[in-house]
Amino acid sequence: MNKRFLIIGTLIAVLLQTAVLGKIITDRANALEAGQEVQLETGFIDPRDLFRGHYTTLNFMIETINRDSVTVDGTFTYNQDVYVELDTSAEFATAKRLTATYPTNATGPVILAQARTPISEAQLQIRLRVPFKRFYAAKNRALELQNMQRERKLGVILSVANDGSAMIKGLTIEGEKIYEEPLY
Repeated sequence: MNKRFLIIGTLIAVLLQTAVLGKIITDRANALEAGQEVQLETGFIDPRDLFRGHYTTLNFMIETINRDSVTVDGTFTYNQDVYVELDTSAEFATAKRLTATYPTNATGPVILAQARTPISEAQLQIRLRVPFKRFYAAKNRALELQNMQRERKLGVILSVANDGSAMIKGLTIEGEKIYEEPLY
């Protein structure tokens, strides 16, 4: 009887873990497929993480914004969530408006970021932090990307969801797609 409960319990645990893993994978694939594509300009730095391998830190141009180039609705404290409405009329998207809540009347895609410094009217430069800062790659690929950045314009294609969350969907160099994140 005890052996039977152990086997049934183990099977239930395996099924639950498989279901959770399957949900995570399908949610990510759905987000990549259904999100609105936006391309941001970036630069790379190639560090290494002892446990996760080589990655490229993405230095998005959108993380440092001149105060006079955007509309800021309100003031923001350090680490406060900031919704960034993007202008996608150029090759790379730029910040158009910053708000504390998700803008209901947004005309472009909106990504969620955090204020790296307090944002007020007196501040000339606004610094933000986006949650998709690292792109993991094999060591040779990460070094290759770092070397490419020195010579050409690099872009990151994001898949932006309706709630402002975004994930990396691909990479471009001089407008040519060099990498696309697989759905599965």
